[in-house]
Amino acid sequence: MAIVAQSGEETLRVLLEWFEKNKVTYNEEAIKVVTQQQTQGGSNIVSPNGIGIVAKRALIDEEPLVMIPKCAVISSASSALANIFEDEGLGGSLALCITVMYEMAQGDESPWYGYLQSLPRRADIPLLWDDESLKWLAGTDVGKWVERDEKNVRDDFGVLQTLVADYPSVFVSQNGVRWDDFECFMDTTSLVSSRAFMVDEFRGNSMVPFADIFNHLTSAANVHIESEEAVCLLCGNEFGCEHTEPLDDSDDESEHEDHDDCESHGDHEDHEGCESHGDSGSDEWSDEGSEDESDGEEIPILVDCNGIPVIDSSDDMDVDDDDDDKDKASDKNEDDSPKMDDDDMLSGTLDMVVYQPCNAGSEVFNTYGDHGSAYLLHRYGFCDTDNDFDSVALDTSDIMQAISVAVSEKRAADVAMIISRSKRMLGPRHRAHQSEDEEEEEDEEEEEESDEEDESESEDEDTPPPAFSIDAPGHPDLNLTTMLVLSLAEESVFDQVFKSSSTFRHFFPIIRQFWTLFQAKLDSGASVSAAFRAANSNTVVKKHTVGMVCRVAHQLAEARLAQLGDNSILKNKPADPILRARWESAKQLRTNEASVLQMCIKRYKKAATKLLSP
Repeated sequence: MAIVAQSGEETLRVLLEWFEKNKVTYNEEAIKVVTQQQTQGGSNIVSPNGIGIVAKRALIDEEPLVMIPKCAVISSASSALANIFEDEGLGGSLALCITVMYEMAQGDESPWYGYLQSLPRRADIPLLWDDESLKWLAGTDVGKWVERDEKNVRDDFGVLQTLVADYPSVFVSQNGVRWDDFECFMDTTSLVSSRAFMVDEFRGNSMVPFADIFNHLTSAANVHIESEEAVCLLCGNEFGCEHTEPLDDSDDESEHEDHDDCESHGDHEDHEGCESHGDSGSDEWSDEGSEDESDGEEIPILVDCNGIPVIDSSDDMDVDDDDDDKDKASDKNEDDSPKMDDDDMLSGTLDMVVYQPCNAGSEVFNTYGDHGSAYLLHRYGFCDTDNDFDSVALDTSDIMQAISVAVSEKRAADVAMIISRSKRMLGPRHRAHQSEDEEEEEDEEEEEESDEEDESESEDEDTPPPAFSIDAPGHPDLNLTTMLVLSLAEESVFDQVFKSSSTFRHFFPIIRQFWTLFQAKLDSGASVSAAFRAANSNTVVKKHTVGMVCRVAHQLAEARLAQLGDNSILKNKPADPILRARWESAKQLRTNEASVLQMCIKRYKKAATKLLSP
């Protein structure tokens, strides 16, 4: 959320001047950037003293509104610290946090000062809440995730302190930035969490000026970001890249083939916020280190904000040790902005395009991705009142306990083993994406059939952990229902699937397809019996098994609802504006999660009774 910390009008004036100087352009006839003095009802409306986007006229589908040159974004990959990050093996959100802190420390000498001065000191995400406020999240998904976040952020701060000690003349505390101050690091972490967008394969998650002015509205956003994601991994250019062109006529074909993957591959539409998290709140604060190449230059090549070398690596290598760390951070602050020329445009742009019409006078909303309330509160600090992508995570241990009770402890242990070796198939997914998932699964199935022998090698550390949940409007997710069908199957059937990975890969999409249709029929108002008959036209699963799955599903939802508890923890509404906003967000999250679980209990208890009756 774009909240202005100082005088709104003055901050906006400086920001707009920075946009113009850096060729960040927008259709001034169609939209206007405003400061809002009064809060309107509902969620995600421009807040008091905040910046937002309002339509000056009706906006038309596919109408381009904003063009942001990629050289204007703040990215760790193209920053003055890029070579230090490469040497130290740092990347991901930690590297971006350090980059933002570094630019803030430069004050008005930073090329991004006009943009940075418009940012608030911090974003009020749950990671920054005090203990009293966090009590309101007890039992929710966010409450569990924050516990993990606190440890990860502490670990990241420790990495930063080591970096500061190694490069003292680069990381100088000034202009309100203190490198040894954990609170200062936390403030920047919150800004990166709530504002970073995925730009492309070279820049990764970056701070994108102008794009972060648009507020989010689930299922009713008006614009989204379109960007070419497949760019050259060496320089980030979309086209005209020297790495895809021969250096001279003597270059042989093999040299060209080595860089084929640097070419562009069509437009990519980014509907996500920043890093790729499932709604289960995967490790947002960890350092995603990049590979450290030991055969690089003895003294790193210095780069400007566009990743262009500013010093020749062939220069005299006899550099004093005292100046070595200074030389690793490029002195690109001679100008007050990263001015663009025609060559800069080779890096491409991010374009904000209308995909749902907007009426004149209405606020124009962006989408940070199709995420549930817990993810939005955890990542961005706000919670929607109506969200089709809501979900409530279930602990795998609770599922294994339910299988132990329903079948046996041995069966639960065997199922846990299947889950551990099938992480890629059981990654986070929401039922609202099922049509997209089915297409992906068809492609994956064809690939997996050809490399079955290498399956164990494919399950690496980067594979997200298995995720199980109850999804809006009240269904166990398809991963859960499929694993429960397998868990409750007859011994002979289970043994076949357990002993053969190829059998499991064949079994998995068939059962998912049954539950996709079964749930869709229930949503359409069909009776339980009619939904079962329609989904089971090919007789892929027994009626009794489906009834048992429904029983276990509503029992899991009941147990999860008990963990959530009631809203008695929210006794008195605070008078303080900040605490009141947190209280309201926590109350909305608890209401949303309880609603999903209650609907699942009601629906699947009825289904179990019907399907298990004689």
